[in-house]
Amino acid sequence: MPAAPAHDTAQSSAAELAPASAYCPADLRFPGFPERYQDDLRSFACILQQHYGLPAALVIPALQSAHYDSRAVSLMSPPPPSSVPQAPLPWWRYRERFLSAQRLDSGVRFWREHRRILEDVAEKYGVPPPILLGILNIETGFGSFMGNFPVLDANLSLSLALKPRRAFFLAQTAETLKLAEKLGRPVSALRGSPAGAMGMSQFLASSYLKYGVVWNDPPGEGLPNLWQSVPDVLASTANFFRAHGWQPGQPVLVPALISRGSAPETSTRPDYTLAQLARLGVYPERGHALLPADTRVGLLRLEGRTGPHYYLAYPNFYAIMGYNPSVYYSATVWAYAEALGRIRG
Repeated sequence: MPAAPAHDTAQSSAAELAPASAYCPADLRFPGFPERYQDDLRSFACILQQHYGLPAALVIPALQSAHYDSRAVSLMSPPPPSSVPQAPLPWWRYRERFLSAQRLDSGVRFWREHRRILEDVAEKYGVPPPILLGILNIETGFGSFMGNFPVLDANLSLSLALKPRRAFFLAQTAETLKLAEKLGRPVSALRGSPAGAMGMSQFLASSYLKYGVVWNDPPGEGLPNLWQSVPDVLASTANFFRAHGWQPGQPVLVPALISRGSAPETSTRPDYTLAQLARLGVYPERGHALLPADTRVGLLRLEGRTGPHYYLAYPNFYAIMGYNPSVYYSATVWAYAEALGRIRG
């Protein structure tokens, strides 16, 4: 999930943001929420009208029909600080969760069942099938667990309870209302994760509206069905990657060869060029296509079962990080894709 915007619009007062035409009576009530949140919700109702341009006829009934979701808040709240330092989870343990024999079998089966559309999407967007399958594997187990949280309830509840991320979740509240209108569905029918992500690919409402595409329909021809249409899911996910800098034919991660005694400083961002790393004694493993010397890459150190391994992170790795900013997540998408590729031959 992207970081929240720096400016927390949701904490501005209703008086500052609401125009004269906004419907912001002081006696508005929201029966599905505790008393301590009533003032905030009145402010939210005004902000959704003024700042996001939503009509009162949409905003007020939706907020008055919504309910506080304490379970979503609990699941999304950061854990309390521990008095005992916790050792970080090594990458290989994180990776193992998603590379079990059962998950690989599911990927092989999904690839076989949807081979034609995977190939067609890859041809159009340049994103190979194993990468798309790596996303669906981690996000929802190929659609087996898409979440049943009411998305509006989750976004509103998180806006109220997680103040450091209030602006982000209030923006997603607005996007959720817009999405329901454009889909022609009651907002209460939109279900997803406790973070408000929806469908097989777990798009937030903002990503659904911005990157969602109906397979092979011209732009502007309606919205995709990311819960049920595999072609729409695959095309939308590939479209997201293309918009975030995916380079067709280039690698994601390549094992690094360290020709000197110790590796240079690692970086999770693309802070090096290949030429700079070569001068420091770091090269891509033999057998991988050579890219221009000015290609910018990161140098990752990831813990394997037998010890640390070093990898060069190419631009496509950072396209995956646009989907989820976790290094472990992006590396695991790659590892799953590599494993599937070996199985498929």
